[in-house]
Formats: sequence, C-alpha cells, structure tokens
Amino acid sequence: MIVARTPLRIPLGGGLTDLKAYAVRFGGTTVSSTIGLAAHVTLLPSLDGRFEVVAEGRVETAEHLDDLRHDLVREALRSVDPAHPPVRLAVWVDVAGQSGLGTSGAVTVTLLHALRAFRGETPDGAVLGAEAANIEVEVLQGASGYHDPHVCARGGLLRLDYDGPRVRAREVGMAPEARAAFEGSLLLFSSGRQARTKPSLDLLSSHFEEALPVLHDLKALANELERALEAGDLARAAWCIGEKQRLKERLPGHFVDDHVRDVTARVRATGAAPQLPGGKISGYVLVCCPDGQHDAVRAALSELHEVPLRLTRGGSTFLAI
Repeated sequence: MIVARTPLRIPLGGGLTDLKAYAVRFGGTTVSSTIGLAAHVTLLPSLDGRFEVVAEGRVETAEHLDDLRHDLVREALRSVDPAHPPVRLAVWVDVAGQSGLGTSGAVTVTLLHALRAFRGETPDGAVLGAEAANIEVEVLQGASGYHDPHVCARGGLLRLDYDGPRVRAREVGMAPEARAAFEGSLLLFSSGRQARTKPSLDLLSSHFEEALPVLHDLKALANELERALEAGDLARAAWCIGEKQRLKERLPGHFVDDHVRDVTARVRATGAAPQLPGGKISGYVLVCCPDGQHDAVRAALSELHEVPLRLTRGGSTFLAI
C-alpha cells in the first residue's frame, strides 16, 4: 500500500498572474506558503480487476479507466499510464474541497505521487508540480493556474516565477525571528462557503485584456511582498497581503459580494489586513495582524470558525507499507 501526503497552501501575493493567459505573455510571479493542512491518498492493488475510487464521500467503481467520473483521478492515472491497470484509490483532504486553499492542486500532486511511487518511481517536487499543472491547466482546460501544484509539490514559503509552464522556485529568505513573527501574525478563519474556481477564472479570461492593468499590479505587489518579508518589515508585508485583496476585487470574476465586503471591512476596522485566498470567493479568510490585533480580529469574526495555521517547509511525501 502507498500512502501519499501533500500540503495545502495559502497564497500571499501575485495570485492570478500564474494563469496561462498571463504567464505565457508576461511571466507571472507569486509568493505563497504551504501549511499544515494536507491532502492524502492511499493506493492499493485491485482485488477484482476494477478501479475503485473513494473520494468526497462517494465510492465509484469502473472496469475501464475512461469510465471513471472523478476528473483528477482519471487524468492522473492516464498521465502516468494510459493503460494503467486497475487499482483502489482513496482520497481525503483535511478541509472541504472548493474552498480556496488549493485542494485540487494538492490532490492532483498526491495522486501522481502515489501512482508513481506504486511503480517504484521517486519524482521530485518540480517534476510532480509540472505534471500536475499540465493536468489542471492543459488537460482540464484551465481549472487552475500553474501555482497550486508547484507550491504544494515543493513545499515552503516560496517565490515562484512563471514563464508559461516553465516554473522557477526559490525560498523567500527570512531570518528565523522574522519568519516566526510573520507566522505568528497570521490567522485563518473558515466561513464554510464552497465555490468552483473554473467559472470565476473563465469570466476573468473572457475579460482578460481589461484585467491586464490589475494583473500587472498584482505581479508588482508580489515583488514588494517578497522584499518586505526578507527585510522583516511586518507592517509592509501586511499591507501587501491586504492590498492583494483590494486588487482582486477590481477584477472581472467571482471575487467580491456583500459577504466579502462585510468581512473585509470588519477586519480592516481592527487595523489588520484581510485576504480571501484563491481565484474565487474563498471559504477562508486569511488575516495578517502586524500590531497584535489577534483578539480584536477574533471578536470581529466571531461567527466564523478559526482554523489553526502553521507554515510548513516540506512538500509532497509518500510512504510504502
């Protein structure tokens, strides 16, 4: 049996510049970090010559790979081997899917890692990220950008630069005390909302030219955020995180509604900086508290559920049992 695990992520700066339409023409840049929450996959040989998939509370069986309805499972199997023999796969995620923490990217990476480990292969994070991104961006036609698979597969607090599908990664250089202060400034809350990313990204793509000035500003903001983090300038880092949310709300797409306006206004009233992660209206609210506003933010968002948040360094892993 193969057990694979891949961390989820929080995007901090530059998100949406990793989309194919932008990254190919202009080159994108993101700053983001993996977190303690994760996607998990277990893989076993088939007992009866059929594929069996347990995911999202449902059990699916099929005699042929092409008959599998779970897009990510089917395309991961096909990517590894178009004639992949039947196996049993189970997928779990520490949070609900379609919530804005990069679950589909992490699940795709985890599936590929488990399947390749089952074949005796040991691909590194860069290879896994590229294969998973190809599935999401090319095969599934823009269900995501290049970002999520690459940061989740590699792990860490990373700056990623995108030249189309070619991705360069480097760790954001921070002194230990600055990293600890930044991590300690962050809070994460769940609203329980779920939404598909692709409709929002499709709307953005259909108005791409008019979105370009904001996307250029988002890329510049990612560079500014990296400089602030490396300098240990927590106040400026918080401003960058909050400014990303303001910029996203100016884009065509599903990025703002009355709920978003209400939640972000309440956070800003405390002096903290809010951001709803992902390429849609996220089910999570990330808050940076540069001046210790934690209790005030918790009081302001008392109807939401606080989720323990820990930044991590490691990427996708597997264990053969």
